[in-house]
Amino acid sequence: MKRLWKVSAFRRLDATIGRGDQLAAESWRIVLVTPGRKITSELLPIVSAEVPAAQVVEMQGYPLDGKLGDVGQSGMVCFLDLITDQAAGLQSLAKIVEVMPSVAVVSLVPDSNPQLILQALRTGAKDFLTQPFTTDQFRSVLEKLAQIVPELVTQLARVITIIPAKGACGASTIAFNLAAQLKKCGSARTLLADLDPVTGTQAFQLKLKPNFSFLDILNQGTALDADVWRGVVQNFNGVDVLLAPETPVEGAQEMGSTRSILEFSRKLYDNVVVDLGNAYGEWALSAARGSDDVFLVTTNELPALQAAQRVLHYYENHSIPRQRIQLIINRFNRDVGLTKEMIETALQSDIYQLINSDYEGVQRALMEGKPIQASTPIGKQFAQMASRILGVDTQSEKKKAEKAGSTGTLSGLFGLFSRST
Repeated sequence: MKRLWKVSAFRRLDATIGRGDQLAAESWRIVLVTPGRKITSELLPIVSAEVPAAQVVEMQGYPLDGKLGDVGQSGMVCFLDLITDQAAGLQSLAKIVEVMPSVAVVSLVPDSNPQLILQALRTGAKDFLTQPFTTDQFRSVLEKLAQIVPELVTQLARVITIIPAKGACGASTIAFNLAAQLKKCGSARTLLADLDPVTGTQAFQLKLKPNFSFLDILNQGTALDADVWRGVVQNFNGVDVLLAPETPVEGAQEMGSTRSILEFSRKLYDNVVVDLGNAYGEWALSAARGSDDVFLVTTNELPALQAAQRVLHYYENHSIPRQRIQLIINRFNRDVGLTKEMIETALQSDIYQLINSDYEGVQRALMEGKPIQASTPIGKQFAQMASRILGVDTQSEKKKAEKAGSTGTLSGLFGLFSRST
């Protein structure tokens, strides 16, 4: 008897495989071979959580002829039960290896049975899981399969976290417009995640009703799967949006880690843009550690730049090096505040992107609940940033890089920052 659990593309994150990589193939299939439901009930929740969109087939009974039915061999992994009936399981293992040599077989064995593990490996199993099954074991097996079958490794979702140096720097507006531009520049599956537990504004900015929020994802724990995720996120012009709670979360500073949200989102998207809302605490630190790109948003005014300096020191003190954090100077006005060169010298960091001041254009977009028009100067700057992240038209982006005003004098600037930190 065969039972089909899910049919879709197989997508999987495992940080141990390497940031930017995933096990994925549209023809990937997982076959659970076991004569009873007990092993399935133990293993299936882990499979569903770790590979939420996989095609998973349960085959009840041992295929003594070595054939796994009509599910195809391309990208197939077979989890074979050697716990319920060791003899029949080993016999099936030998036949599967003989008849379907392209199938990677993972043996399921009882704990503390090294002889059976060795016998299964000698017979042709690629790896093994010991009872009781754990997520860490499962991930280790995926890592090994990725090394054995290189064609199963492809690009993972890129996580881009936007952090404000202080309030009212425009980080949420940047996160929204960057996500929209990433989608426009070719990111087919894009997520905008508002992970600000206190002042999340994406629902207001996009004119969405936050019926569900990232708290609903956190509360799922190991039961989280793709169906639950799809029920929580909303779609805005082709971009999935994970909203913050409608009311501030009590004890937000003790919320813990964003890891489960970021890891799961990597399974389903090409690019994930995270709007954090605050730079401090374990919630923010976990997002920075789990991201491919961390953008610190400030303006070129002295109070905001001093706040950015404090954030950079804070992250360095928590083992996140300065070179991992990219600077975005928002609402840049060369006639007010510090120049590009002065900012880079004072913060000892290069500026990744300058975004000019355009109060009327930004307010118009906010009132309409739409991204900033791409034809405007500021809209073009968002497009440049998205193109640079995606590696599209890089040379053109470099030629169009913003040129700030005159260098001016740096005297007194270093003393200002050193006294303030």
